[in-house]
Amino acid sequence: MGLPRDIFSISITDALDNARVHLREKQMARRPIIFGSALVGVLTLTISFAQFGPAKAQANISFAGKTIQMVVASDPAGGTDLTGRLVAQYLRKYLPGEPQIVIRNMGAGGGKIRAANYLAQEAPADGTVLMQSDSTTLQPEIARRDVSRYDPSMFRVVGSINRGGSIVLVRKDAFARLNDPQARPVIVGAISGTRAWQAMLVWGKEFLGWNLHWIPGYQGTASLNRALRQGEIDAFSTNNIFVINELLDDELIVLLTQEGQVTDDGYTPRGSYPNVALFPDLLREVNPPQIPWQGYQSVIGPSHVDKWLSLPPDTPDDILAIYRDAYAQVVQDPEFLALAKQQLSQELFIISGERAEEMIREIHGAPDEAVDYATDLRVEFGLITR
Repeated sequence: MGLPRDIFSISITDALDNARVHLREKQMARRPIIFGSALVGVLTLTISFAQFGPAKAQANISFAGKTIQMVVASDPAGGTDLTGRLVAQYLRKYLPGEPQIVIRNMGAGGGKIRAANYLAQEAPADGTVLMQSDSTTLQPEIARRDVSRYDPSMFRVVGSINRGGSIVLVRKDAFARLNDPQARPVIVGAISGTRAWQAMLVWGKEFLGWNLHWIPGYQGTASLNRALRQGEIDAFSTNNIFVINELLDDELIVLLTQEGQVTDDGYTPRGSYPNVALFPDLLREVNPPQIPWQGYQSVIGPSHVDKWLSLPPDTPDDILAIYRDAYAQVVQDPEFLALAKQQLSQELFIISGERAEEMIREIHGAPDEAVDYATDLRVEFGLITR
């Protein structure tokens, strides 16, 4: 399978730890290298080619002496917060005038929607406010709620960091019950029913007959991890390679399926888990009707964007160009990459702002019938309420 036309691949080795990175043009033109499940000390990074074209930023714009507010649609210490703070640390270095960047968290209790509403309705479009968000605010079901006063397809996206597609983990002692409808259901822990990775399990129950029951309300991956270790739940999903590998090392889990990385030809496995079944392939085997398939895509699609950074909808093109140019430099910075490897994931797929905007428009181009189907299915399984 080939990569999207505007994407090339860079492999970065332990030389990152010495802050020396050598980018070779031949490597850039190739697809990501498959390193196998024993990936150690290697970061696979995919960067949109469009980020490295001629800079469109206007030289006469400077943020010197200004304070830029980064609204983070997350509680402190989560994956979205870590991503935003790490990007902010290096973004100021590459913005003209090196402005101060301060973090404002909007998390629990509807904070993600408040953050998106603020960016869309109230934030000045002069480059002094931007938002770090995640897949939740891109969900069509979320954006259609009465309290949501934003259109995701209108945001001016600076860039996005995908930490690798989510993988469904199941406790070894519960795995046999997955395909036995007479057995006690496999208990799935959930942060909320709107998380994109839930699509694999919801559609797995509906079309593959998986014996599942959900318990939503967990605070994050850390709490899900503890619950699984303690036997409170039997399964959850994450793209966090550190959590996955620790559970594998402790021989507590098996890896059921993965959402995969999007390519022009479909989906490809994560480089570190090449032998874990792709859920789209499992779903195609039962040939679901078009509307359920489009419904699945509308839910899982935001996960492919993952951690996206955006400016308000009316931000002028020249300011957007400055931010995209700075972001392109951030994601090549050896120090940033070394920290990203330690804090975010050993596999990163960097998406240009242009490509991320295309992906968001595709997600929100799903027909209403498909979005309604996806909502109805999650309501039926007790993941969300109307």
